[in-house]
Amino acid sequence: MPEFLAKAAHKPLINGEWVTAVSRQTFPTHNPSDGRLLGTLSLAGREDVDHAVTAAQAALVGEWGALTPAAREAQLRRLGDVIAANGDELAELESLDNGKPIWHTRTIDAPVAAQLTYDAAGWPTKIAGYTPAVSAPDKFVYTRREPVGVVGIIIPWNYPLIHTMQKLGPALACGNTIVFKPAEQASLAVLRLGELIQEAGFPPGVVNIVTGEATTGAAMAAHPGIDKIAFTGSVGAGQSVMRAAAGTVKRLTLELGNKSANIIFADADLETAVPSAFHAAFGNSGQSCVAGSRLFVQQEVYEIVVDRLIGLAAEAKVGPAMHPDTQFGPLIDARQMESVLAYVRDGVAQGATLRCGGERLMAGDLSSGYFLPPTIFTGVRDDAAIA
Repeated sequence: MPEFLAKAAHKPLINGEWVTAVSRQTFPTHNPSDGRLLGTLSLAGREDVDHAVTAAQAALVGEWGALTPAAREAQLRRLGDVIAANGDELAELESLDNGKPIWHTRTIDAPVAAQLTYDAAGWPTKIAGYTPAVSAPDKFVYTRREPVGVVGIIIPWNYPLIHTMQKLGPALACGNTIVFKPAEQASLAVLRLGELIQEAGFPPGVVNIVTGEATTGAAMAAHPGIDKIAFTGSVGAGQSVMRAAAGTVKRLTLELGNKSANIIFADADLETAVPSAFHAAFGNSGQSCVAGSRLFVQQEVYEIVVDRLIGLAAEAKVGPAMHPDTQFGPLIDARQMESVLAYVRDGVAQGATLRCGGERLMAGDLSSGYFLPPTIFTGVRDDAAIA
């Protein structure tokens, strides 16, 4: 068990200090594999967001703002090194907190987080303006690129490490400062990243992390001192962010949920196509905005493909995230479990055929977690809720 979990409470990082939220309210985070309490986190509110923004604004015109592009590059490379050196711990924290199998976080999430940081480190010295041609002979015109300012980052729970560095790395490379809100369901790996950011030598206030729920994100989106919001999450939450941000006309980048499609034609190599389609749909227990959860199959090979998919589902190893042989871990929490089961009920009610799965797994060491086997429907109408 990582030492990080021994803390009595996990606090926001504001201006280089781990501080108690003004409200002194907290909320729990649980292991979705067994329901155990992993820790207690401070519930940051509007005042905490305001303090974080003030710190980020000061850092923007202070030590961080004075760094040369080469110095920002070196800083990000140091962070990449620190993330890589602590990859096993970060992987374990993510698996415990969001239920992703440990093989996945060790071989994909943690290494990719480090690589994203190295990728971002290559950009500070590549950012350039331009000199347009002008008609006035006595005039010289040029542009220069400057940081947007304070960037608010809000991420979901399904890929904490990857989502963090996808957004944080480029924002820092461009010289911005950050107010960051991880998902309330899975904040621990991001908070540990906050410690590593300090270890890498970033000045106070450059990266501020506020833990909390939807109200915390809403306070960020509406804050006049935040110049841009980078958000990944559901369409509904994205709409809320847009509405809150409209009052200050801040820049927005929204990566929202979708339902991706996959197609298998009759001439496909089924030995490759079927397993690929299966893992595209059910990787991370289907909790991915790019999951290939809709599969269209040409009639000539339809039954063959369906039979093979059902066979793969029967062989799938669903289990606790920390078990080395687990292929698919739990859903994130009880709310997500009920949402998925509701879709299963809707599918049956709307005439689709449930071919496998669809019921919560409760046997043995799965009884306290949120486990659902790979679930396959056929004969789904285009207008069905699960389509």
